[in-house]
Amino acid sequence: KHIVYGRMKHPYSIYRKMFSQNKSLDEIFDLFAFRVVVDTVSDCYNVLGVIHDLYKPILGRFKDYIGTPKPNGYQSLHTTVMGNEGIPFEVQIRTTEMHEIAEYGVAAHWKYKQNGQGAGTEGKYEWVRRLLENQEGADAEEFIHSLKVDMFSDEVFVFTPNGDVQNLPAGATPIDFAYAIHSAVGNRMIGAKVNNRIVTLDHVLKNGDIVEILTSKNAKGPSRDWMKIAKSNEARSKIRQWFKKEKRDENIANGRSAFDAELRHCGIAMKDVLDPEFLPVLLKKVAYPTLDDLYAAIGYGGFTAQKAVSRIQGELQRRQQQRQQEQMLAEAVAEPKEDPKPADTPKQPKAVKSEQGIIVEGLDNCLVKFSKCCTPVPGDDIVGFITRGYGVSVHRADCPNASEEKRKEQPDRWIHVSWGTDTNDSYPTTIEAVCKDRLNLLLDISSALSTTKTFVLGLNTRSTEDGFAIIRIEIQIKDGAQLSTLMNKLHQISGVLQVNRPVG
Repeated sequence: KHIVYGRMKHPYSIYRKMFSQNKSLDEIFDLFAFRVVVDTVSDCYNVLGVIHDLYKPILGRFKDYIGTPKPNGYQSLHTTVMGNEGIPFEVQIRTTEMHEIAEYGVAAHWKYKQNGQGAGTEGKYEWVRRLLENQEGADAEEFIHSLKVDMFSDEVFVFTPNGDVQNLPAGATPIDFAYAIHSAVGNRMIGAKVNNRIVTLDHVLKNGDIVEILTSKNAKGPSRDWMKIAKSNEARSKIRQWFKKEKRDENIANGRSAFDAELRHCGIAMKDVLDPEFLPVLLKKVAYPTLDDLYAAIGYGGFTAQKAVSRIQGELQRRQQQRQQEQMLAEAVAEPKEDPKPADTPKQPKAVKSEQGIIVEGLDNCLVKFSKCCTPVPGDDIVGFITRGYGVSVHRADCPNASEEKRKEQPDRWIHVSWGTDTNDSYPTTIEAVCKDRLNLLLDISSALSTTKTFVLGLNTRSTEDGFAIIRIEIQIKDGAQLSTLMNKLHQISGVLQVNRPVG
C-alpha cells in the first residue's frame, strides 16, 4: 500500500529558511510538499520514476538519501518538480521503516531488530558514538555551536578513489575529508588531490569530487592553523586530541604564557593565584586537577585563558576585600586608646605595602595594572588612573594618555603613585629603533640583546620604501638603569639612528 501526505509550509518556517539561508521567496521550492510512504526500497525508485514521468523535474534539486544516508541515519528520496500551473513542489519518498526512523529517531531502530536480538544495528548508532567522541576536550559552547554546524548545515558528498562516499558539511576541505576517514590519515597528511589535481588544504570540496589524501610516515602532524580551516567538529576534535597527546610540554608553556598575560591584563598578581590557600579554590573553579593540566588545556585549545581568569576573578576580589577588612580590624584592635608617650615624641611612619612594586597613595592591597600604551618600568616618573573594575592603571608621566589636559578632564580619578622598594624581578616594556636598513642589522641587534641578558617577549620589523627599517622590541626589564644600558648599546650599532620608547 502507498500512503501520500500533503502539507503547506508554515509562514514562520518560510521566514526562518529565507533568513538563515539568505534566500528570496522565489528560491523556496518546498512551499508545497508531498510525502509518499511505500513498502520497499525498490518501490521508492519506482514511485520516483512515475513522478518524473508525470511532472518535469527541476535540475539540481534531486537528493538520494537512501543511497547515501545522512550521518544520523535519515533516509529518503527528495525531488522537486514543476506542477501543471508552473508552481514547483517537493516530493519525499521513503519506506515505512525510514518514515518511523525520521519521525521517532534512534528509538525506532528497536522495532526492526533482526531475529529479536538487535543484531546488525551497530552501524546505525555510529553517529551517536562520533558525537560523544567530538565532545571530548571541547567546552560546552563550542560543542553546541559545532553540533549545529555539523547536524543542520547543508551537506556535500565526495568520494574516495575507491568509490566510497563521504558525507561532509558544506564548505568542507581536504582536512575534514582526511579526518572523516581516520585520525591517523589526518595526522599523517602532507597534501591532497581533488579529481587527480593537487590542491591546497583549504580548497573547498564540491559534490561529486574524488578526493585522494597524500600521507607520509615522516609528517610533522597537524598545524594549529588547521583548526581554523576545518569545517567539521570531528576534524577539529581529532586535531585537538593530537595536540593534547603529542605536545603536552609545548602546550603547558603556551598555556602558562597566555594565562600569565591575561592575569596581567586584569591586574591580578600571579603570587595571589599561586597562594597555597587559594590554589585549591582556583583548580576547583576551573575544574582541572593540577595547574599543568589547566595550562595544557589552554595550550591545545580546549579552554581559554580569558575563561580561566574570569572564573577566579570574583573569588580573588572577595578574598582581597576580606583581607582588607581583617587588616583594618587588627589595626583598630592594636591601636592604644591613650598615647602613653610624651607629646613631643615623633610618631613612627606607618609601613605601606606595595602591589607589584607600586605604592598607591592612601590605599592598601589595591589592584594595580601597567598600561600598555607607555609600559612604565622602575625609575620612570609615574601617575595612577582609577579604572572601573580593574583597580589603578599606572602610566608614565610623559604619556599622552596622562597629559595635563587628560588629568583636568577627570581630576578625581587621577591618583599619586610611586615605586616601592620591593619591585618585581622584571617588567614588560617596549622600545623602538629607527635604522638605516642594511644586511645583518637584525643579527647585530640580537647580539646586543643577548650580551645585555635581556629577555625578549616579541620582535617586529618593517621596512619603509625609502630604505629605513623600524624595529619594535617587547622586552622584560628589571629597572630603568638596565633599560638605559640596553638603549645606549643599541644606539652604538652602525645604522641605528634613533632609539626611543613609544608612548600613546
